[in-house]
Amino acid sequence: MSDPAFEGNLASRAIGALPMKTANFRSIAEGLNGRALAEPLLEAAMQRYSRPRPPAPEVVIAFGLDTAYLPHAGVVLASLLANAPGAKFRFLVVHDGISPQARSTFERCAEGHKFDWLEIKSSSVLAMPGQRHISRAGYYRLMLSELAPPDIDRVLYLDADLVVMGDIRELYATDLGEHAIGAVCDVGMDGEAFAGRFQLQPRRLGYFNSGVLLMDLTKLRASDDLSKVITVLETRIGDMEYGDQCALNVVFWSRWKRLDILWNVQRRMLMRQEGKPCYATAAEMRKGRRPKIIHFTEHNKPWSTDGWHPLIWTYYRYLKKTPYRAQVLKLGEVHFIKDLRRRIKTIFNWYRLQA
Repeated sequence: MSDPAFEGNLASRAIGALPMKTANFRSIAEGLNGRALAEPLLEAAMQRYSRPRPPAPEVVIAFGLDTAYLPHAGVVLASLLANAPGAKFRFLVVHDGISPQARSTFERCAEGHKFDWLEIKSSSVLAMPGQRHISRAGYYRLMLSELAPPDIDRVLYLDADLVVMGDIRELYATDLGEHAIGAVCDVGMDGEAFAGRFQLQPRRLGYFNSGVLLMDLTKLRASDDLSKVITVLETRIGDMEYGDQCALNVVFWSRWKRLDILWNVQRRMLMRQEGKPCYATAAEMRKGRRPKIIHFTEHNKPWSTDGWHPLIWTYYRYLKKTPYRAQVLKLGEVHFIKDLRRRIKTIFNWYRLQA
C-alpha cells in the first residue's frame, strides 16, 4: 500500500537534487506515480530554482594612458579577456585628453565591458617629464584615489607593456590584509642599496615593481598616501631613477603586500645572463613555472624596431585580436624578412642565455 506523504517527500528530494529549469518541475512531479506533488511543495521547489543567480563580481582594471600607448594596452585587454572567460570587467582609463574616436577604437578590444574615461585636467603630474623609457602617462596612476568613482574601493592597475596569461580574477581576489597596495618585487633593483639612499630600513627585495599594483582605494583615500608620492616626485624628481615607481617605494617602504611573483615576470627573471644584475634567486623567481603576467620591462619592447624577448610571441598573438595590428607592425617597421631575423635572434639568444 502506497504512502502519498512518503512518496511526495521522496519525489521532492529527487527533484531538489536536480538543477533544472522551473518549467520542467510540474511535468516531472505529475509523472511521479501518476499523481502531482502537493501544490505548496511544488511552489517551494519552483521558487528555489527560479531565484536569479547573483551577478558575477566586477573586476576593476585601471590604466594610465596617452594615445601612443593605446595599441599596447589593447593587447593587455585582449589577453585579459582571453584568459578570464565569463569575467565582468570595468576599465578605468586615466588620461590627459584622448579623443572620442581613439576611445571608441580602444573599446573595441573589450566590447560588452564598461569603460570609465577619467581625464586629468588640473594636476601637477601633467607638468612632470617622462624619464628614460618611462612615459609621463605612468604618473597618472597616482590620481586613481582622487578620480576613481566613489563606488569603487579596489582596483588593479596594469602597465601597458605586459601580457596576461592567467585568470586575473585570482589576482584581483588577493587579500591585502592591513596593506593598501600589493605588488611584486623588482628583481633588477638592489633594495638594500635603495634603502640606504633614502634612509630606509634595509630589506632584501624590498623594492617593488609598480607595473602591477593591487590597490585598496578605501585605505588610500583615508591615508592620502598617493598625494605624498606626488610630493616626493615634486621635491626629489632628480633622485627618482625610475620616476614614480621610486617615489611609490619611498612612501610605501615595508608597507606593501607581496604578491605571487608569477603575476609580474620581468625581463631579468628570464635573462639573467644578459649582462644586467638580478637580485632574486631562481627559487624565489619560481623558475620553471608558467608566468601569469609577462611584463616586458626595460626599453626593449616587443614593438620596438629591434625588439626581442623569449616570450615576444605572446604579444603578437593577442595583437591579432585588436584593431591595432597594422599600426603596430608599421611602427616597428616589421616586414617578413625583419620578422624572420627577429625570430631567429630571439631563439638564438634565448638558448645562449640559458646555457
